[in-house]
Amino acid sequence: MPADPCRTERVMRTMNMQSRTSSLFAIIMAGGKGERFWPAGRAMRPKQLLSLTSEKTMIEETVQRLFPLIPPEQVLVITNRDYVEQIRDLLPIPSENVIGEPERRDTAPCVALATALVRRKDPDATMIILPADHVIRPAKVFQDTLKRAADQAQNGYLITLGIPPSFPSTGYGYLHLGADTGTGFYPVLEFKEKPDQATAEAFLKDGNYRWNSGIFVWRADTISEAFRRYAPDLGKKLDAWAKGADFIQDFASCRKISIDYAVMEKAENIIAVDAPFEWNDIGSWSSLRSFLPLDQNGNASLGCAVAMDSSDNVFFSDDGTLIAAIGLHRTAVIKSGNALLVCPLADEQKIKKILEKTKDSFK
Repeated sequence: MPADPCRTERVMRTMNMQSRTSSLFAIIMAGGKGERFWPAGRAMRPKQLLSLTSEKTMIEETVQRLFPLIPPEQVLVITNRDYVEQIRDLLPIPSENVIGEPERRDTAPCVALATALVRRKDPDATMIILPADHVIRPAKVFQDTLKRAADQAQNGYLITLGIPPSFPSTGYGYLHLGADTGTGFYPVLEFKEKPDQATAEAFLKDGNYRWNSGIFVWRADTISEAFRRYAPDLGKKLDAWAKGADFIQDFASCRKISIDYAVMEKAENIIAVDAPFEWNDIGSWSSLRSFLPLDQNGNASLGCAVAMDSSDNVFFSDDGTLIAAIGLHRTAVIKSGNALLVCPLADEQKIKKILEKTKDSFK
């Protein structure tokens, strides 16, 4: 989407709108499959149900960091229908707040459904939308940022949390920001796809780009109006579901599209706030090295492992199997269930390809 020079002006014109108070709901999107964490991540045990950075699963960590900002009865989880019972058993929220999508239709239908369900409870609610499988620390700074965003959302904004880049990543989408409006919030001029290395380096040097966290804050009525305007097919379904229509039969007919493509790249009332906390979407085994204790040679271990003349490896064993490594460097050794993965960390992107060659019993 090309930069719109008028976008900043339109955003600033709404700064003086009268604030409205509302209750705060959190919507956790937990429908991903987590294939990049195979063999620990499987069809029936996706990334959000793995314990990767602590003894708790990723989704338990996500819910815990929302308390006490949001009460348990106002936390909703939208997930794949196959994961509903597992998640209900894990989380200290009402069981009816864990909703299974009949089919995977990407994030725009997910957000539309969540908005409808929230509107049934409170038409004036403010919503926080966030993935189930990110690492965010410390929780207090995260909560304070969400509170600031929720307050600003009362002025009719769609708000996204931007992560100040610490290196020129080619693995994240970016937000191109305009000048500070004087409130600590920035107009979002463009959404940028994952860049090549040279472009990522230019973004970092420019200073006006942020990583797209995929965390959003808005009022239910604001996002509903955005759906009606920019994705009317989904907006129509959203309004019907909010009035009590059965989404089970209707959800599969939703087009498969992300919230960025459906709404965010088109809307004019989008602003961003810098996220002053540690953030990582933990997209690969190698990324875990930033969050696990390392031995003197840079080896990260989850489970039983012993290493000799080895460095910068990731060892994972969730079934008591001992991993013993000699002369191994920059390698992932992952033992889980009936499968063992041995892979240079530089070739992690090939995990999905090797899954195509395995039988269903190993997926």
